Amino acid sequence: LAKAQGLALEETSQLSGLFKLEGTEGTGMDAGVRSVRKFTKVRVHTVAAVSESDLEAALTTMKQHLDESPLFDEVNTFASAVARQMQIRAIMAILVSMLAITGYIWLRFQSVTFGLAAVAALVHDVLIVLGMVAAVSALNGTSIGNLLQVNDFKINLSMVAAFLTIVGYSLNDTIVVFDRIRETRGKNPMITTNMVNDSLNQTLSRTLLTSLTTFIVVIILYFFGGEGIHGFAFCLTVGILVGTYSSIYVASPVLVWLMNRDNKTAAA
Repeated sequence: LAKAQGLALEETSQLSGLFKLEGTEGTGMDAGVRSVRKFTKVRVHTVAAVSESDLEAALTTMKQHLDESPLFDEVNTFASAVARQMQIRAIMAILVSMLAITGYIWLRFQSVTFGLAAVAALVHDVLIVLGMVAAVSALNGTSIGNLLQVNDFKINLSMVAAFLTIVGYSLNDTIVVFDRIRETRGKNPMITTNMVNDSLNQTLSRTLLTSLTTFIVVIILYFFGGEGIHGFAFCLTVGILVGTYSSIYVASPVLVWLMNRDNKTAAA
């Protein structure tokens, strides 16, 4: 008993020493006013326990309130409308550019046949690139797709810009070839395959070197340019190859066919 009383007295003295600590009275604007006080009382605040029935009643009331007046009155989906609008604008931009190109070549070469042949090659380029964008989506996630870094590309504004860039690049090569054909033709009303072959041989080195240097740039952009321009660089990579091919093997044969057909029709 004496030992227990000694322990109680020791704990009481320790608590008394704790409650005699000096503190600072006042907070906020009055925190600078200091006064020495003795802590004589200790107050402990506890949160009252909530019974399960009260909690269930509160949740039921809240659920009824949300059912009667939901947070969102309506949901509007505008993604399809925006995509449709962008699609229409992209098609209009490509059509207007091709009409402008036809008019320019018509004035440049004094014949609408040159313009139609050039536009036929440009349509070929755009359709081939668009088809490649759709075709590589099947390789997405495969080992070949991972090696080539192809994704499930979506048509966006940057890819539309790539299509227009391809149109301009392919047109530049086509005009160079057509200009040499016009010089070789002279005043001859007909365009023969020998004329076209000689003109292509004279411009072939220039076409291949220009395409090679441009292809090196776009292939670096494709592999190291980042996700933001990945689709743009893919379209340009395919477009450079297709545009070089079409200026030689599409535009020139179409020009020969159209010119000879018109001359035969006029002669008849």
